[in-house]
Amino acid sequence: MLKIGFMDYANVYPIFHYIQNMVGVEFLKSYPSHLNIAIRDKIIDISPSSSIEFIRNYEQYKIIPLSISSIGKVKSVLIISDLPIDELDGKKIYFTNESNTSTILSRIVLEKFYNIKPVYTTDRDDIDISAEVIIGDSALKEYYSSSVSSSKIIIDLGEEWYNATSLPFVFGLWIMNKDVIGNPNLDRFIETIIEISKKDKIENLKFIDKYIDFGITKEQMLQYWDTIDYSFSDDHIKGLELFYKYAYELDETCGNNLVDVKPFIYKYK
Repeated sequence: MLKIGFMDYANVYPIFHYIQNMVGVEFLKSYPSHLNIAIRDKIIDISPSSSIEFIRNYEQYKIIPLSISSIGKVKSVLIISDLPIDELDGKKIYFTNESNTSTILSRIVLEKFYNIKPVYTTDRDDIDISAEVIIGDSALKEYYSSSVSSSKIIIDLGEEWYNATSLPFVFGLWIMNKDVIGNPNLDRFIETIIEISKKDKIENLKFIDKYIDFGITKEQMLQYWDTIDYSFSDDHIKGLELFYKYAYELDETCGNNLVDVKPFIYKYK
C-alpha cells in the first residue's frame, strides 16, 4: 500500500480526480505545508509538496518528474496589497501558513527583484497590514472575483518571477521518500499520474461543477487549468535551481545550497 499526500487545490485536483479510487493507495488530505511535515516524518510515501521541502531535506527524497508550475501568470499565488509593490518597503505583509514555497517566493520578488524589505507577520490580527500573501483556491477566487476592491492591487507572483527570469516557476514537486523504492505499486503509480498529467484540459469538464459552486465560471476554470503546467523540462529544472539559489541567499534552505537537481530525479521503468 502506497500512502499518498492529497492536496485538495484546483492546481492539482485534475490528477487526484482520476486516482482517488486507485487500488493499492491510500490518501492523507492536507495543506502543502502540512504535507511537507508528513512526508518528512515518513507518515506518507509520496506527495505533491512545496518545492522548498526538497532542498531542505534532499538526501531523504527522490523527485518524480512531474511538477506544479506556471510559465508567467499563475493566478493562484498572489500578494493582495493596499499599495503598489515598490511602496511596500518597511510595510507589514501577512504570510499564510499554508505554503512555504509561496512565502519564500514573495521574499525573492520583494527583496531580490524590487530591492525592498517589508516586515513579515503571521499574525492575522495585526491591525497594520498593508498586504497579504494568499494561495490556492481562495487566491484563484480573489483573482477572478469582482468583489476585490478596485483600490486593491493584485500582484501575481508567478508573473513577477517570469518577468525577472524568463523561466518557469516550480511551485510544487511530486517527491517520494527513498524508502519506498522497491514497492511493487510504485512505478505503476508514477506511470499513471504522469499519463493523467498529459490529458487534454477539456476533459476536466467532467468534474468542473466542483468549482462552479465556488463562484468561478467554467471558462475561468478552464483558463486556469491551461495556466498550470505539470511538465518538468530542462527549463523547469533551471527555474527550480535558480529558486534554490535565491532561497539559500535569503537563508531559507536550512543551510543546503544544492543546485544540481537532475541526479535526484527518479527513473521509473
